[in-house]
Amino acid sequence: MRISPLVLVAVGVVLSLSCGGVATGGGEGGGSPGGAGGGSQGGTCAPCVESADCGADEACVQYAGADYCGKICNGSGCAAGESCTNAVAEDGTQFSVCVPTSGTCPDGTGCGVCENGQVCDVIAGDCVDPEDDAGIDIPVEPEPDAGEEPDVDAGPVDAGRADAGRVDAGRPDAGPPRATGVGPDGGTVAKLYFAVVGDTRPPGSNDTAHYPTAIITKIYDQIQAMNPRPQFVVTTGDYMFANATQGQGEIQIQKYLSARDNYKGMVFAAMGNHECSGGTKANCAGVTTNKNYNSFLKALVKPLNKKPNYAIPIRDVAGKWTAKLIIISCNSWTAADKAWLTTTLAQKTTYTFLARHEPLGTDAPCGAPMDALLRTNPYNLLMVGHVHQYSHSGKQLLEGVGGAPLTGNDPNGYATVEQLAAGGFRIRQYNVANKQVISTFTVP
Repeated sequence: MRISPLVLVAVGVVLSLSCGGVATGGGEGGGSPGGAGGGSQGGTCAPCVESADCGADEACVQYAGADYCGKICNGSGCAAGESCTNAVAEDGTQFSVCVPTSGTCPDGTGCGVCENGQVCDVIAGDCVDPEDDAGIDIPVEPEPDAGEEPDVDAGPVDAGRADAGRVDAGRPDAGPPRATGVGPDGGTVAKLYFAVVGDTRPPGSNDTAHYPTAIITKIYDQIQAMNPRPQFVVTTGDYMFANATQGQGEIQIQKYLSARDNYKGMVFAAMGNHECSGGTKANCAGVTTNKNYNSFLKALVKPLNKKPNYAIPIRDVAGKWTAKLIIISCNSWTAADKAWLTTTLAQKTTYTFLARHEPLGTDAPCGAPMDALLRTNPYNLLMVGHVHQYSHSGKQLLEGVGGAPLTGNDPNGYATVEQLAAGGFRIRQYNVANKQVISTFTVP
C-alpha cells in the first residue's frame, strides 16, 4: 500500500531517543519462513504488503516510515536494538511488535540521525520536536491478563473496495492481537476512535469532470496515515450530483470509491438527498428505476449486506462498555424504518452514535419522526452533512466540507471522534490543506 506522511496524533509519551545509527535487521525469530502467502522471509525490517508476507509469529505493520514485518511480542522477547512497540497493520489492526529502537531500517528508511534537540518517531520514521503529542509509541509493558484471549471478531473489511472480502484480524498461529477491529457487523476495540467525512459531490449536476477527487483522496490518505489510525469512517451522504435517469451518478460514485481507495478500514455510509432525486423531501424507498439510488445501494450498502438503515454494534475488548453506530438514510425512509429505529434506540448501550445527511429540523422524510425519537432517547453524537460547512451545536456535528462546493469560510476537511479515558468523546476538526486541527470540542 502507498504510505502517506503520518499525522502525528497522541498515542503515548515521547521517547527520549537520539535516533542515531541503524538498527540491525532480522530480530529474534526474524529468520523464520514466509507466511502462508509465500511472501518474503520476514523478520524485522523485511518489506511486506500484508501479514501473509511475514513469518508465522509476525505481522505486517507500519514503522520506520514504511510497511515491514515485525515479530509479535508482549512487552519482551525482542532482540538487542529493538523495542516491543504498538504498531498498526495495513487493515487498521493494532499489534505489539519488535521494531528498531532507533526508528531506522538498514534499507535507509526511518529517522537516521536526528538533529540536536529532536527525537525519533519510530512509527513514522521521522525526526520530530519533543512535544507531548508527538505521536511516538512507548515500549509495551506486559499486562496482568496478557495470557487471556480476548473475544475476537473478524477484522476490518473494506467491503466497498476492489479487494472486498479480505479479512486480516491476525492469523490464529500469531496469537491474539492487542485490539481487534471493526468489520461490517461490528467488532471489538480497546477504545473508540473513528473519522467523519461529509458531502463529497461535484459542484453541479452531471459535472463529473469537476468531481472533487483530489480533495477526497487527500482526506482519506490523511486518515489512513494517522497513528493510531481511525478504526472506521462514517460518511454523511452526497457522493454524487447527477440526473437520476442517466448514468453519471454511477461514474461519480466510482470516482469516490477510487479516491478513498488508500484507506483500509471500514466505511459506513449514510445516504444523501443527491443519492435520490436531489430534493430534500425526496424518498427513494422501494424505488427500482432511480439510477442514483441504485448506484448508492450497489456501491455502499449491498457490499455490507445491509439495508439503507442499519446499526453497527461495537464493544470494549475488556467488556467495560458497549456502543452502537446507527446509520440513517433519510431519503430512503418508511414506517418500518421508524419502527426499527424506535426499537434500536431503546436497546441499551453505554454509547450511541447516529449519522444521517440532513441536520435536525429539516424536512427530509425521516426528519420529524427521528427528531422526536432523539428528544426522548439518550445518545452521544449525531453526525450530519447537507450544509457545506463545519459546525457543532449541542450533540450535533455538522460535517459537510468533504469536497462539495463550500458555502462558508470553513476549509475542506474531516473530523475525528476519540473516546477519552476520563469519559466522554473529543471531536477534532482537521483542515485537509495543512493537516492542522482547527477546532476541538467534547461531548459526554
